[in-house]
Amino acid sequence: MKTKNLLTVLLLFTAMTGFAQNDFIQNDLFNKFADHPDITQVTITKALLNMVPGMTSSVDMNGVDLSDIMNKLEQIDIFTSKENAAKQLMRTNAIDHFKRNKSYEVLMKIKDKENNVVFYGLKDGDFIKSLVMFVDGDDECVLIRLLGKFTTQDIQKITESTKK
Repeated sequence: MKTKNLLTVLLLFTAMTGFAQNDFIQNDLFNKFADHPDITQVTITKALLNMVPGMTSSVDMNGVDLSDIMNKLEQIDIFTSKENAAKQLMRTNAIDHFKRNKSYEVLMKIKDKENNVVFYGLKDGDFIKSLVMFVDGDDECVLIRLLGKFTTQDIQKITESTKK
């Protein structure tokens, strides 16, 4: 699965995220990668997301209107590496984290020749407050966390619109 396709899937699942910035259990995995020299980190905050043109009107991606979902997004964190040692560190820590932390549930798995992709969700009552996409690939390892406060109806809207 190419990185471009993964980003498309990521944006389609933006609806499943939630905001828990101060939650230590959620942040400990990501804090391990923040200062690693061979891991690239990108953090996009609500302030920048609010500057995106058209956020209040229509955000269309391949025929799917994401404007309601984008308005609920608080933060996006992306960690990626192509270096073997860093990929192994990310792989080991992510797998261990999600095995230990039973608060996250597996939402979806995708496996192809090059990548294993797993989407994890962290619920808070009726809301999903965090969505994590872990891509364990031949060429690179990617960990993407979306924070916000989304309902199952938000997820259903995206799922239904992608079927059309």
